[in-house]
Amino acid sequence: MSDDSGRLRAAIDSLQACIYTKDADGRYTYANDLACALLNLRRDEVIGRCDHDLFPAELADAARANDLRVIESGEPIVAEEYFPFGDPADVRCCLTIKQPLFAADGRADGVAGITIDIDARKRREQQVVSLKNELATLIHALPDPVFELDLEGRCLSYHARSEDLLAASPAAFLGKTVREVLEREEAESVLQALHEAHETGRSMGRQFKAESRQGTQWFEISVAPKSTGGDDMPSFIVLSRKITPRKQAEQTLRERESLLRAVVDNIPAEFWARDLQGRCIMENAATVAHWGSLLGSRVEDAEASPEELADWLASNRRAYAGETVRKEVACDIDGERRVFQCVVAPIRVGGETVGICGFNQDITERKRHEEQIHQLAFFDPLTRLPNRRLMLDRLEHALIGSARRHQEGALLLIDLDHFKDLNDTHGHEAGDELLMKVAARLRLCIRQGDTAARLGGDEFVVILEDIDGVVEGLVQANAIAGKIRDELNRPFHLMRRAEGEAITYHCSASIGITLFGTQDISASELLRRADTAMYQAKAAGRNTLCFFDPAMQAAATERAALHADLHRALRDRQFELHYQVQVDEKRRPIGAEALLRWRHPARGLICPSSFIGLAEETGLIVPIGIWVLRTACIQLAAWAARPEAAHLRLAVNVSARQFRQAGFTDQLRELLAATGAPADRLKLELTESTLIEDAEAVVERMEELRALGIRFSLDDFGTGYSSLAYLKRLPLSQLKIDQSFVRDVMSDANDAAIVETILGLGGSLGLSVIAEGVESEDQFAFLTARGCREHQGYLFGRPMALRDFEALLAVLHD
Repeated sequence: MSDDSGRLRAAIDSLQACIYTKDADGRYTYANDLACALLNLRRDEVIGRCDHDLFPAELADAARANDLRVIESGEPIVAEEYFPFGDPADVRCCLTIKQPLFAADGRADGVAGITIDIDARKRREQQVVSLKNELATLIHALPDPVFELDLEGRCLSYHARSEDLLAASPAAFLGKTVREVLEREEAESVLQALHEAHETGRSMGRQFKAESRQGTQWFEISVAPKSTGGDDMPSFIVLSRKITPRKQAEQTLRERESLLRAVVDNIPAEFWARDLQGRCIMENAATVAHWGSLLGSRVEDAEASPEELADWLASNRRAYAGETVRKEVACDIDGERRVFQCVVAPIRVGGETVGICGFNQDITERKRHEEQIHQLAFFDPLTRLPNRRLMLDRLEHALIGSARRHQEGALLLIDLDHFKDLNDTHGHEAGDELLMKVAARLRLCIRQGDTAARLGGDEFVVILEDIDGVVEGLVQANAIAGKIRDELNRPFHLMRRAEGEAITYHCSASIGITLFGTQDISASELLRRADTAMYQAKAAGRNTLCFFDPAMQAAATERAALHADLHRALRDRQFELHYQVQVDEKRRPIGAEALLRWRHPARGLICPSSFIGLAEETGLIVPIGIWVLRTACIQLAAWAARPEAAHLRLAVNVSARQFRQAGFTDQLRELLAATGAPADRLKLELTESTLIEDAEAVVERMEELRALGIRFSLDDFGTGYSSLAYLKRLPLSQLKIDQSFVRDVMSDANDAAIVETILGLGGSLGLSVIAEGVESEDQFAFLTARGCREHQGYLFGRPMALRDFEALLAVLHD
C-alpha cells in the first residue's frame, strides 16, 4: 500500500460515519473504526462476516435486499436502515448511502456504504408529523370556521367544515381585507381585535355582523397571533363562531325583560326579587316609591323594628326552602296605618331555587270595605253590637261548645220597659241615644267571651257561656241578670238634639232567662223560651227577672233569699259552733271538731251543706270563717284555764278561699294574741282540694302558720286527687280517714284495704291518723286492731252545743 493509500485509509478510519465495503455475497471486506466501535467488535471480528452474522434476521434481510438492489442495478441508492449498535435493544434509524463496486470486467461485484445515525432526527420528524396530524384533526373537529388574517385584515387562508358556516363564498373574501368585505363599523371591530392580539397576545369576545342570503348573521371572534420566523409580516389565527341564534335569543330576552319591566312597573303592587345571598336584584317603581331603592341591599339593611325584621326574615327563609308564603302585614306609612297583602315565593330554574320574589299589595281600602260589609252583615249599625244573624250563629256555637265541654250556659232576653213612650215623648233621636248607652252598659256587665247583641227595636240578648253546673249556673245567670237590671236602672242622661235640652231618663228592663247545656235544643227554640220568660217578667210587673223553668225560678228566688239571709246571719250573730268529740283508743276525750251551724229565725237549725256552697260563691265564706276561728280561739282559751280541759285540741275546717286570703296568717296571729288561745291546741283541717292549685304557695302558708305553733290535719284523705309527692312536703301532723271508707270497712274489702293503707302511710310519714264516722263497736275494734289511735263518730258522741259537749266530757272523764 502506497503512502497515499495509507493516509486515505487512516482518514476513512477516523471519519465519524460508518464506512464499509461488502463483496457480492454480502461479506464485509472493510469496516472503519466507527463501524467497529458501534458494533463493539474488533475489525478482524467484522471482516469476512455478513449482516446475518451481526444483526437480527429481520434487520439483516432488509440490509441484504438493499445490497442486492445496488449490485443488480449498478446504481447507488439512499435508504433508511435500522441497526442495533452495541445493545440489541437499542435499534436506531440510520441513513445509508450504498454505491456499487465494479470488477475489472465492469460487472458490479460488491457495495460500498456509508451509514449515518439519524435516529434523533427521525424521532423529531415523527413528533412534528404527529403534532401536525393532531392539529389537523383539531381543526377539522372545530365546529366554527378558522381564518388566517394579516394585520391589515386580509384573509390569507381559511378552514371550515362546511361552507354553510361562512357568511359568503370563499371567493368573496379570500385575499381581500375586512374593509372590502364588511361594513365600516364591523370592519373596524375586527381590525381592533387584530391589533389587540398583536399588542397583548390575545383578543376575545369581539362581535360583528355580516349580511348573507339568509339575512343578517352575527359572529364572535377570538384572535391569537400566528408564530412566524424572522421579519415576516405578522398574521393571526381567527376563530369565528356564528352567534346569530344567541343574538336572537338575547334580543328576545331583552324584549321579554322590557315587557316584564313594563308589566311589573305598572302593576298596582310592590315587587322585588332577591338572590340566594339575600341581595335585592330587581324592584319596581312602586317599591322604590315606598321604600326607596333596595337594589344590592339585604333585608337586614332595612330600617325596621326587630319584630318586623324577624318576621320578614322568617318569611324569606320559608320561601328559600320552597314554600310560597302569604300573609297580611300592617305598617305605618306617613302616619297612617296601612295593610298589605304580601306574597313571598321561590324563583326556580330547572327545579332548583335560585332566589325569591315578593309582592306587596296595599289592601287597606279593601279591608275597610270588607269591614264595612262585615259590620253591615253582622252588626247593628246603631249600637255596634252583634245583630240577630250573628247572635244566632254565636248561640249555635255556644250550644255545641256547652254540650262538648259538659258546661252550662244561659240566654238572657232583655226588653226595655216603656221604650215607646220615650220615642213618642222625646223623639227617635233620644230613643237611639238610649239604645246606644244601653249597649255600652251591657258590655260592662258581661264577662270576656260572653256575647251581648241587639235583636232589633228595644230587645237585647246576652249569651253566657261556661257557667258551672245547673245550680251554680242558675246562681251566676241570676247574678249577672240582676247586675244588668241594676245597671240599667241607673239614670241615663240623654240630649234632645233639636232643642239642645238634657234629659234624665229612668229606664227599667224585663229580663227572661233560660239555661242550656247537654240537652238537645235548637237556637230558635232557646230564643223562644227566653222570650216566654221575658213576657212572664213583664206580666210580673216589669223591671224584674224570670226564668223559663218554674223550678229554676223558684230555686233562683230561694238562693237570692238565702244570700240575703246569710248577710243578716252575720250581722245578727245567728251562727253558732257545735262540737263533736274526738277520743283515743281507750275512749278518752282528746279534743273536738268545731262544726258550724246556722240557727235561722224561721227555718231553725241549718247544717253547713245547705249554705256553705253559696257562701263560697259569694265570698261570704271569708267573714264567716273569721267568725268561726275567733269563736274557736275564745273556746280554746277558756279550756286552757281549766285543768281538766287544758289538754283538749280543737279542729277547725278552713275553706280553700279563706286559706288563700293574703292576710290569713296575720289574722290568725292577731286572733291568738287577742284571745290568749294556745296555738299548739288549734288544729286546722284542710281538704285535698285546697292543695291542688298553687301547691308551692300552700306549703309556704302552712310553714308560716306552723311557726306560730298551729297544727294541720288533712281532711277527707283518700277522696281527692292530691299528689303524694306534695303530701310528703306538707307540714302536716295528721291524716283524717274519710267516713265513706269507715262506713263499710267491715263489709267491703276495698274500703278495708284503703283504711289499712292510710294507716300504714301515716305511720311511714310520722303522722297521726284519725278516723271519722265511727258508728259501731265492730268498726272501732277493727280500726284499733290496725293501729288507729284517734277516733271520731256517733259511737262516741254527735255534734252538740257547747253546754252538752262539756257535760259529755264530764261523763267520759268519769
